[in-house]
Amino acid sequence: MKKFSIVTTVVTFVALILGNLVVATNSGDACGTTWPVCNGKIIPDITDYHVIIEYSHRLMVPLLGLLTFINAVGAIRKQRKNKAVLILAIASLGMLIFQSGIGGLNVLLGTPPGFTTLDVTFSQVLLLILVLLSYSLHETKIELDRVSWSTVSMSYRAFVLGFAVYVFQVILGAFFKHSRASNVLLDIPAAEYLIRSEGLANVIYSLHWVATVVIFVAALWYVIYATRFQYHRFLAWAYLVTILLNAAVGFVIVITGNVVLASSIHMIISTVTMAVGGMILGGYWFKLQKKSIA
Repeated sequence: MKKFSIVTTVVTFVALILGNLVVATNSGDACGTTWPVCNGKIIPDITDYHVIIEYSHRLMVPLLGLLTFINAVGAIRKQRKNKAVLILAIASLGMLIFQSGIGGLNVLLGTPPGFTTLDVTFSQVLLLILVLLSYSLHETKIELDRVSWSTVSMSYRAFVLGFAVYVFQVILGAFFKHSRASNVLLDIPAAEYLIRSEGLANVIYSLHWVATVVIFVAALWYVIYATRFQYHRFLAWAYLVTILLNAAVGFVIVITGNVVLASSIHMIISTVTMAVGGMILGGYWFKLQKKSIA
């Protein structure tokens, strides 16, 4: 069941990447308001890359739904006495339903400004839940002595703080883009606006960068302790590197005027960061344990 859960998580990751590309390339309206088919056709016009991106994402959704359902039911049947598995499995089904509903409404309503923020939020949370579910199915534990456990717990608290701020930053960044606040700040014309105030756009943008500083400090703290005490070293460095890449690409977007390529890369890196963060949390919660005293 653990391997199937990993496959489901990977498919979810791919679906999110496609979803991010839909948003970054403004392909959300490429298939019109007919859902799940594209412009009323099962086989649409594939000469437009916007149609290819949007329809590929739509075709991925049913597969993701089927895998998530099988994964949740299988996990519950196999480890129904494990409370963490039960909660995460049910949460994955609930989040999939919410995310699918929001995605469908987004299409039917014609992608209103700001609404896509909900789609991004539920998608990222679904990925996080599935990563944690995969780890909750681990049966092999790593025991740590009292000193090591104390150190891990201290660095873990710093990581959780930074990761919580990161999740907030992802939601804030999505709102900054999809409310068209980014267009206001960068003087880019848009058909519809949710936020027109330059002052409010600056506040959101400033909060986004303040969050980046907090996330970076927490990630650096975690890397230092992970490297020193030899645990989660690869994930710690991967998390820090993706944080830095996120900041660098975000700076490029501001300098270049929010170009499609930079925006797409930024969203993909954000999804990778969310997955890595979930793996770190899963490792702490479900693989590490304090060595019992004989």
